[in-house]
Amino acid sequence: MASRTALPLPYVPQSCRNRQVRCVGHPQLLPWLQQYLTGAFILPDADIVVYKPRPNMVHTVRCPANLDIACATMVIKRFGWRGKQHYLFSPVKRSKAMKEYRTACHLLSHGLLTPLPLGACEVRRWGFIEANAYAMEAITEYTTLHRYCATLPDGVEGLREVMQLVADYVQRMHESGLWHRDLMLANFLLTGSPGNRRLYLVDLNRARRLPYVPVWLRILDVARLDWHAWQAQFLALYANGRYTLQYVLWLAYLRGRWRTLRRRVLQVINPLRRRLGLK
Repeated sequence: MASRTALPLPYVPQSCRNRQVRCVGHPQLLPWLQQYLTGAFILPDADIVVYKPRPNMVHTVRCPANLDIACATMVIKRFGWRGKQHYLFSPVKRSKAMKEYRTACHLLSHGLLTPLPLGACEVRRWGFIEANAYAMEAITEYTTLHRYCATLPDGVEGLREVMQLVADYVQRMHESGLWHRDLMLANFLLTGSPGNRRLYLVDLNRARRLPYVPVWLRILDVARLDWHAWQAQFLALYANGRYTLQYVLWLAYLRGRWRTLRRRVLQVINPLRRRLGLK
């Protein structure tokens, strides 16, 4: 890990394993992250701002003053379980925290922005994942693409600039061999002013790295962004002569129909899944 990710990171990542606990990341943060995850200490309420309580608890915390980390605030993402079946299969799967850390390093190594990964930690018992958490730099003064598209603060011209940024980012991501699998407008953070925009991608725990991302998997990603009235315009920017636009639009249409069918099926079976404790 250290040799592959040292270049895009401002620190040399280290890994450690202590009985049931495994960590990787900033060497000064690992003991703190391990104590946090194993419940050795409780963070003061004044240090925490919770963004999302469940199933994954996401909150910000002030970086401990005694640690030499180049950011004042970090985001901790503590993963939970959506159903018992995920816990039962956890011995044969990599933890979401480890996946997110490695994916963030992959993006940075290809010149694509994501909040700086600081560390990942997992606790297993008999192979089952009891707890796992991911720490990253906190991005300040941002807006999500979802909020940006809802308000259009820069008008249509600003939207065109942002759409081009997203199309370029996603194209480079796919060329790097990364299939995100959860690409939504809310997972892009936008900073800066018009003409000086920066784009960060978050929520990386479902991503997969492949030797090559075929076009149909790429369209599954970009169609999920769902730009509504601007969807066709965005797909044209993404295709940009690399793929036939009609083929891209057709794949996006099929994916939309599949999502509609899947949503209707889930409306029927979700009550049963809740009764069985599978959701």
